[in-house]
Amino acid sequence: MITKLKNFFREDLSEVVGAYFDGEKIFVTRTADKLETVEVEADGSELENIAEKISLVCSQKGWKTSLIGFCLREEDVVTFQTEVGNIPEKEIPAMVKSWATAQAGMNAAFSFTKVGTEIWMETLPRARLEEICAAFKKFNLNLRGLSVMPTDMLTKISPLDRTKFIAEVIRNKKSPNLLPTRSSLWNWKKISLATAAIFLIGLIISSAKIFFDYSETSAQLDAAKISMEEFRDDLALKEYLDADIAELHKLNKICAAQNVTPKNFNLLINLGKIAGGGVRLTEIHIDEKSLELEGSASTSDAVKSYLSRVKNFVAQSARLESSKENDDGDIVFVIRASL
Repeated sequence: MITKLKNFFREDLSEVVGAYFDGEKIFVTRTADKLETVEVEADGSELENIAEKISLVCSQKGWKTSLIGFCLREEDVVTFQTEVGNIPEKEIPAMVKSWATAQAGMNAAFSFTKVGTEIWMETLPRARLEEICAAFKKFNLNLRGLSVMPTDMLTKISPLDRTKFIAEVIRNKKSPNLLPTRSSLWNWKKISLATAAIFLIGLIISSAKIFFDYSETSAQLDAAKISMEEFRDDLALKEYLDADIAELHKLNKICAAQNVTPKNFNLLINLGKIAGGGVRLTEIHIDEKSLELEGSASTSDAVKSYLSRVKNFVAQSARLESSKENDDGDIVFVIRASL
């Protein structure tokens, strides 16, 4: 039972798709039990056109699109290779960031990999990175790897080599990768859905105005927590679930005090789905016309990310009303939205 549950929540790395556009053709390779490659004409160099062609290939071949990697061309990204033998290991990230900022601006996205005494660095403007991600997302492609293949890895680098390279970056969670690398094998989407389900159960039971007394909520939520504890022996999964369950516990208490109408009920459920991410809500004020969220976060980026999630899943009119740093160094914020 425990093994089956753990396998359910683990990320499936058995099938990864890598792609490369050489300016004329798109090469798409599936690495699984056997290697398969498809070549298609690009019909232009627009990002959305390329992503659409990759999506079409995967659909026609029946390939999964949950782990997609895209290998950039050398002219699409700024790269540099240099000796770093005399530079302390801990100083290398700061050095790369400084180099990337000089090449692509303050909001540069960058990555690097060190081989022996040499380091390979790559960077591009974050706005360009977001354009690439948006194009792939439009066609339901889960872009998990984005990089350029170091030119000295092979004497002659073929398009197939590039597609295999980016697939292995994803499979082995290697650098360089311009996208955030997930550090474990857990399928966080499934885990997030599970914790959101716990929140939904807790909210339904906790709202005395709708169904039951809050004391029954605690019992149900604790039971759900115990059942999950039985198989969360992996440290990363344990920490993730503990943080989410604690935050959802707090949200249940806050939400139970609201005037819950059917419309508000759906909003509260959506708030539960986007819980976490370094954000802690302290107050929720909701009526038929407006929603106000008060909370704190460890960084301003966490606040921005949470505001984006509120806009996408709760209320499009959401705006950051105020934010300031408190004595503990946390960012205290207020988000308001018209309903």
